[in-house]
Amino acid sequence: MAIVTYKCPNCGGALEFNADSQNWKCEFCLSDFNNEEVKALANDENPKDDSFEQQASQEDTEFAEKARVYSCTSCGAEIVTDETTAATFCYYCHNPAIIPKQLSGEYRPAKVIPFKFKKEAARDIFIKWCKKKPLLSRQFTSNSQLELLSGIYIPFWLFDCEARGKINAEGRKVRTWVSGNKRYTETKYYDVTRAATTSFSGIPADGSKKADDRLMETLEPYDYSQMVDFSMSYLSGYMAEKYDVDKEAVFGRISERVNGYTDTLLRNTIQGYSSVTVRNSGIDIYKSEAAYVLLPAWIFTYNYKGKTYVFAMNGQTGKIAGSLPLSKARMAAWFGIISGLVFGILSIGGMFL
Repeated sequence: MAIVTYKCPNCGGALEFNADSQNWKCEFCLSDFNNEEVKALANDENPKDDSFEQQASQEDTEFAEKARVYSCTSCGAEIVTDETTAATFCYYCHNPAIIPKQLSGEYRPAKVIPFKFKKEAARDIFIKWCKKKPLLSRQFTSNSQLELLSGIYIPFWLFDCEARGKINAEGRKVRTWVSGNKRYTETKYYDVTRAATTSFSGIPADGSKKADDRLMETLEPYDYSQMVDFSMSYLSGYMAEKYDVDKEAVFGRISERVNGYTDTLLRNTIQGYSSVTVRNSGIDIYKSEAAYVLLPAWIFTYNYKGKTYVFAMNGQTGKIAGSLPLSKARMAAWFGIISGLVFGILSIGGMFL
């Protein structure tokens, strides 16, 4: 099965997308190429624009298999990966490899947000973040572990939708006053109704079974104004996944978010009462459209004493999320230091009593 590597026309080396310059760079001769130049190179090497789609249709039967085997165009080694991987590396020569079949037809994204942070910058941000966690295991930030930090384009569905919401509630106003030696309380009850039509744009839901949904939500928001038309050249030098959860399957998560947003919007309009009790409410999503896009993330998976921890960084904004392994030894040391300080303070204070 064929793969694609964008080659430098000057030396034949592999081109990788550079997050700093937003161009494609050859690490061998240090040549830089912009988006238009890379497109021209791709057209020269693949004169038929629909070649990738034709290849995909001929190999549809292989989608039923879990494993995928590709040949590296640089060293000829076989690259073994799974059915959702769309961009990866050769394990032997580290040549970036893009697998066009995986992103053709219905699996071709409409848009992509290119990486804004290179691996070195992502590592620096990660290390600074970890330094603020005194109970973190030192092994977590060792060089051997940080080599596992991977830049991955995660498949996302972006939903635009409209919803109608309505709330029926009971509002109470309580007034208390004192007259003479008596205290009076007056309670008034009100029927409260609120209704609204809401519009939402770009609500994201990841389309990957491998990605942790809550972790991906924590990385939000992405700046969609920097989204560009999809080109496979943006994947060069990074890993990428195609979706294996379709838009119908993720709509439940979208529906929950829309319901929550709309319900909060309606409740926040009910003001001026001592208390409010909602009797019933309903949200109806009556129009929705979904776009398939790839969004950048730096992912680091770490196994510590039999438990897996996942760190993630938004590849566009640098926002960090994830769970961290706590070192019991460092926890004990910190407890000892704090206990010693407290004991010392109490001892000094006792001298003046």
